[in-house]
Amino acid sequence: MNSIKFRLFVYYCAISFVIFGILGVFLYFSLEDIVLKSIDNALMTKAKAIATLLSEDKGINFKFSDEILKEYSKHSKHYFQIIQGSKIVEKSASLNGESLPVVTEIKTVNFKNEPVRIVPFSFKINSKQFTIECAQDIDDKIDLLQTYLGILSIAIVVAIILSAFGGLIVVNAMLKPLKKISLTISKLSESNLSKSHIDENVANELKPLAIAFNKTFARLDNVFNKQKQFVADVSHELKTPLSVILMETEMALRKQRKIDDYINTIDQIKNSALHMKNIIDTLLKLISIENTKLLEKKTCDIKEIIKKSIFLSKQQLDKRNIGLKINGETFFIEADETLITEVFLNLIDNSIKYNKESGIIDINIDASKKIVEIIDSGIGIEKEALDKIFDKFYRADPSRSKTIEGLGLGLSLVKEILDLHKAKIKVESKLNAGTKVTIFF
Repeated sequence: MNSIKFRLFVYYCAISFVIFGILGVFLYFSLEDIVLKSIDNALMTKAKAIATLLSEDKGINFKFSDEILKEYSKHSKHYFQIIQGSKIVEKSASLNGESLPVVTEIKTVNFKNEPVRIVPFSFKINSKQFTIECAQDIDDKIDLLQTYLGILSIAIVVAIILSAFGGLIVVNAMLKPLKKISLTISKLSESNLSKSHIDENVANELKPLAIAFNKTFARLDNVFNKQKQFVADVSHELKTPLSVILMETEMALRKQRKIDDYINTIDQIKNSALHMKNIIDTLLKLISIENTKLLEKKTCDIKEIIKKSIFLSKQQLDKRNIGLKINGETFFIEADETLITEVFLNLIDNSIKYNKESGIIDINIDASKKIVEIIDSGIGIEKEALDKIFDKFYRADPSRSKTIEGLGLGLSLVKEILDLHKAKIKVESKLNAGTKVTIFF
């Protein structure tokens, strides 16, 4: 199954199986070792005790105490045999005439179809080599170990099952924040972006994901809002000239009119159409700059670009009798000359349109800092409006915007071009005192 939850569950079960399996094997063999060592120690002690008796008797007569004879009686499951050289010279009654296998080390052997533990002990008496083999039937101990192994196996299986259920609960708890994030994203739509928020109080590993999603929601909401505002602004700006065209057309068609009236109507329609064309041309220029991002850069003389812009604005300057001065030495920048000229054309155009009659414009060039300042003596901009002047179709003073021509797109265009050149713009203004625009190249 292609599910993270299923995979985590399987991995958890596999790891639990390995861990509990290793633990079970370790516990079983540890207990077996303890049990066998305990038996071996007891058998070795008995072998040494028999050896001591033989030593006292110099290995001639095999006389044992009543206690030993009782322990190794006919029906006992404890055995011993004494080997001199390679010959068995004495056996316990419990062997019933049979002999234990001769071994050189401690081991478990099959004797009379039963598991028997044999411990050999070698020693010398008067240069004669003796070996005592003490043995014990360990069938009951083996049964005990098998029972223990069975219980341990069941315990391990139960532990794995319980651990798997525990793991399932843990996996569910771990995936809960991801489910919440997924649920929030699945409910996303353009209308609820501003209300969409993922709880950032989650595990450290998921926190960057939650923060990234919340930032993305905010950016998308901002983009959609700007898009809506842009469509509304364009509709509003196109509505006025269209209304003029419709109204003038209806008026002209209502009755027979003089030729001068028709000329006047056509002139009104032409002006409205030109206004619409200007809006569309400027918007297309903005879109082109936003989408293209390709600049035809070359080394440009900033003062020459400013002079060229002033020359193109000369008619407007003369019309309003505005004086303009350029101060400072030039500097050179790597830029798209056409676009930078567009920047100064727009800024100078604003300084003329929003200036007083016979006002002044100072353009200061600081070559050392690569800064250009455009300072006018115009009507100024309210402080609250400064943050919005780069928004498309925004015009700072609606009451005066009807008398001053403009689309409210010039500064958006300026900002877009300067951003493209990684340059900055700063606007400072005071009502009825003038505006200062600073460009940092």
